[in-house]
Amino acid sequence: MTTEAAGLDALALAGDLPGLVLDARRLAASAPGFHGRRRAGQGEAFWQYRDHRAEDGARLVDWRRSARGDRFYVREREREAAQTAWFWIDPHPGFDWSADAKRQTKKRSALTLQLALALLLVRGGERVGALGGPARAGARAVERLALDLTAAAEHIPPARSSAIYASDFYAPPDHWRPRLKQAAAAGVSGALLMIADPAEEDFPFAGRTLFREPGGRREMLIGRAEAARDLYAERLDAQRRAMRALGAEYGFPLVLHRTDRPSAPALALLAALVSDRLG
Repeated sequence: MTTEAAGLDALALAGDLPGLVLDARRLAASAPGFHGRRRAGQGEAFWQYRDHRAEDGARLVDWRRSARGDRFYVREREREAAQTAWFWIDPHPGFDWSADAKRQTKKRSALTLQLALALLLVRGGERVGALGGPARAGARAVERLALDLTAAAEHIPPARSSAIYASDFYAPPDHWRPRLKQAAAAGVSGALLMIADPAEEDFPFAGRTLFREPGGRREMLIGRAEAARDLYAERLDAQRRAMRALGAEYGFPLVLHRTDRPSAPALALLAALVSDRLG
């Protein structure tokens, strides 16, 4: 994406930012069970008591709590070192497309899911950032992330972080292999968020149909579109199986979401995957 194009996208998004963030907040509200990074580690805030183990030694025993019964307890503190989840969204014009003008585009759906996940992570004490941009935290982190995503680059995420790539993943798997391989080599894991328009899955076309490439010049005229449905379905299935296998190989499970279906299940799965990887 050129600097000029990124600037135009940022201006367009800025006008829609309040609505986009509101949609993300509503979606994030559907995942009340997400608690971010509440786990044991080096910190000051009390987290929980647990049973004393032999390897803990006597110095870790919380004698005041242990005196209330006949068991020894250890006082655990909450880990305070925030980690970062990095986001990337496909800049290809074909991703900013919908077969129905009344339905949101794949890109809009991806942005809503990514920002909702970012909201959960920020509330849990983590940082969020768009690849190629700064890591952010605090009350305005999600709004700034939304603007940063218009210029997200194909950088390798910093070591031992998490990354969420959003795309329709129609590029050949060999296009993605070097990127995921480098990320995995740096200790990065995360998820592949695959967004699909229902027309791309159901192929509801029939009769003489002209197909045009979104944002491009290529086109194809098919006399009986329904005759291509089975072959199209086979190729789509093969592409998705290849991407699932590639993601699994490098620690990036694939999460599929259709734009005509509720987003909450996809968000819940993403939150579980990313929370586990940030642990």
